[in-house]
Amino acid sequence: MSAGPIFRALEEANRQLATVEQQILEARIALVMLEQDLQSARRHMKPRVEAEQLLEANGKLVAAALSAQTHAEQANRELFEMARTSQLDALTGLPNRNLFSDRIVHAIAVAKRRVGGLALLFLDLNEFKRINDTLGHSVGDEALIQTALCLTNTVREADTVARYGGDEFLVLLTDVSRHADALVVADKIINTLATPGIIGIHGLRLTCSIGISLYPDDGEDPQTLIDCADAAMYLAKGHGSGIEIYAPS
Repeated sequence: MSAGPIFRALEEANRQLATVEQQILEARIALVMLEQDLQSARRHMKPRVEAEQLLEANGKLVAAALSAQTHAEQANRELFEMARTSQLDALTGLPNRNLFSDRIVHAIAVAKRRVGGLALLFLDLNEFKRINDTLGHSVGDEALIQTALCLTNTVREADTVARYGGDEFLVLLTDVSRHADALVVADKIINTLATPGIIGIHGLRLTCSIGISLYPDDGEDPQTLIDCADAAMYLAKGHGSGIEIYAPS
């Protein structure tokens, strides 16, 4: 998802919220004027008529205040939901590319400041198209959800798992400076995914290919690290090896 549509949507939500706030302000002004009219009418009306008019006016005041508050709360909820969903994948609930980009930029900045390292795993499910074509897209979606759960349960809380697109996932491992440490996590992911499970009504054993890149060895910016891990993943898929560490050609 590109940033442009998200920002435009957020701007539109902000405009809608501003409109509601303006309506609230106008309602408050109308209420003040109505109270002034009531005070003026109170001096000329008989007590019974005054009481009936005052009761009716108070009812209008309460209704107007509740309506304005409801509109403002709804606008705030919509704005919050739009901001939240703009950073999360709709199917898996994982961070999407936008949020992952923020996370890896921050992780690189921390690693640079601490003179440390980090590892990036690029994961692609094997034969995912066959699952979609033979078992249906609903089973394919469930396989993606199960993969997301497997990844989040395998890594540490400080690490980040994101859906990069389609059947591709990214795993950012912080405070990792050796290939051996990244390989331990990659092996664990492959073994966990390979455990047979029921997806929909089908017993499936998921397999994947993983490419690994390291900061700062393989790159010092997010896109270079992603490209290197991606290249290693395709090498692993071609070799049928499961895991490949990026090595310059």
